[in-house]
Amino acid sequence: MNFQSPWLDEIHTLNEANPKLSFNEVHDALLIAEPHPPLYFFIMNVVFKIFGYSTFIARMVSAIIGIAGLYSIYLLGKELFSKKVGIYAMILLSVNYFHIYYSQDARMYGLLFLTTTLSFYYLTRLIKTPTLKNTLIFGFVSTLMIYSHFFAVFTLFAQYIILLYYIIFPFNISRARFFKYSLISGLMTILLYIPTYKLILKTTEMKSIWIQMPSLDVYTQFFKDFFGQSETVLFFIVPLIIFYFIKLFDENQKNTINPIEDKNIFSFIVLFLWILITIIIPLIRTYTSLPMLVNRYFINILPAVLIMISIALSMINNKTVKYGMISILFVFSLSDIIIVKKYYTQPNKSQFREASEFVKSNSKPNEIIYSSLSWYFNYFFNEPKIIDKPFNSIISETKNDTTLLAPFWYINSHGNKFEISKENEQFFNDNYVVDKNFEGYDAWAKRFTPKKLIKNDIKIDKFKPFTKPNYGNKIKAWIEKFDIQNDSIKIVGWSFLEKIDSKNSDIYLVFLNDNQNKIVLTTLINRPDITATENCNIDYNNSGFDLKLLKKGLNKGVYRLGIYIKNEKKEGLLITDKVIDIK
Repeated sequence: MNFQSPWLDEIHTLNEANPKLSFNEVHDALLIAEPHPPLYFFIMNVVFKIFGYSTFIARMVSAIIGIAGLYSIYLLGKELFSKKVGIYAMILLSVNYFHIYYSQDARMYGLLFLTTTLSFYYLTRLIKTPTLKNTLIFGFVSTLMIYSHFFAVFTLFAQYIILLYYIIFPFNISRARFFKYSLISGLMTILLYIPTYKLILKTTEMKSIWIQMPSLDVYTQFFKDFFGQSETVLFFIVPLIIFYFIKLFDENQKNTINPIEDKNIFSFIVLFLWILITIIIPLIRTYTSLPMLVNRYFINILPAVLIMISIALSMINNKTVKYGMISILFVFSLSDIIIVKKYYTQPNKSQFREASEFVKSNSKPNEIIYSSLSWYFNYFFNEPKIIDKPFNSIISETKNDTTLLAPFWYINSHGNKFEISKENEQFFNDNYVVDKNFEGYDAWAKRFTPKKLIKNDIKIDKFKPFTKPNYGNKIKAWIEKFDIQNDSIKIVGWSFLEKIDSKNSDIYLVFLNDNQNKIVLTTLINRPDITATENCNIDYNNSGFDLKLLKKGLNKGVYRLGIYIKNEKKEGLLITDKVIDIK
């Protein structure tokens, strides 16, 4: 649950639902940062106050909502078609990548799935058994749906189109009475939605957004995303949907559809309009005013897609084929999540947390930390410690006033790469070295130290005549990249003093020659994989190193490569088998 770092949107949740805030302050925070409906954030705010303020608690809420989503799709499948369809839909959902992902994400998408599914469940019950009780429940649950996400408004419109059909062609009730019930549910939803009018206005005032214009196959890609882009799973899903429509064409055409006797047509009317209206309105708005198509915004049509597939499965007469298809979909979906995507063992969310922990564990008390995403990273520092400033602005200011030369950190994520402008590149190379470096999944952190502050007092003469491979404390190392180019040498690897925590280690590469010994401080790289591989209780995370050295910094001759590590009072030298010939 807590393996993946909270990414940018989850940090929004954590900041905006902060337990220190009141409901009014949560609402105001949404107005400032992101105008989403407040239901999910109010829930999180209360949960944080009761159970604690952490990513784990936030994701646990999403997991519970996701589990409730399983039961909700069972109820809808059962009410819409049959108990078997409900069971099949629940099985498919239990291994659906898209649903699992957002059931472990501290965002409102699992809640949108749940409330939408329950809303259609009560819509179906209202059509089958039109009573005031069902009317009020449907109106209330529909309100919860549109309080979950603004895209639910499009789905609500689809529900009203379905109600309009049954006003024109009523079932088991007079037209006037069903119109009255429909009107009551609509007015109830509108009245209950009024408190969010400021958020609605904020959304309508938006003139630009981070979402890009979509490609022509955008909905095809969204459909693939629903099933984790797994070609194997899609190979079985697509024929089932085709089979669903083939069976549908066998039905007799008539205006009045009995939701109990005409299950195929009734389910089609509900599911087709549900999907069509929900995707067509935002598509029109995207091309007429503002791009708004993002796959996770459409998680509220996933129940309809899965129920269509489940109905198709229920129509297969041969039990061997039917249960074989269900088993294949279950096994391949599960293996795609665990084995192919390695969801629980491989990072796939921006590592804000890991980058922050690296900075906290390696920074000194008075070192300044900068970022272009300070609002997000400050969550991990429990205080507004990080200064928001573009990296090149820092270098430009220092170039204009060299008295500002001092060590500093820069930390970033969410697609913001480390880049130096052409105007600042020469000044940066002449005055700074990167002596601490974290490169994670879509996140990085670097400490920049002025060259004038780098100590050059490392002495290795005591280890002469360098005839043995090891001196001092024993070193374990591996060179992963040894690339000699025309003008430079690139060396990457890992190294640590055995049985000594690497937190305070500095790693130097030593170029040994009869006439010159050059010692160069490397950039430290965070390598938690080394700690995991060593399988002991010693932290070797700070064991990675990276060095790019210009050849002009070495005199002509043949050099042996050594690795020197200093860790407070401990030190060691390892002579490797690597040789460099400078001509």
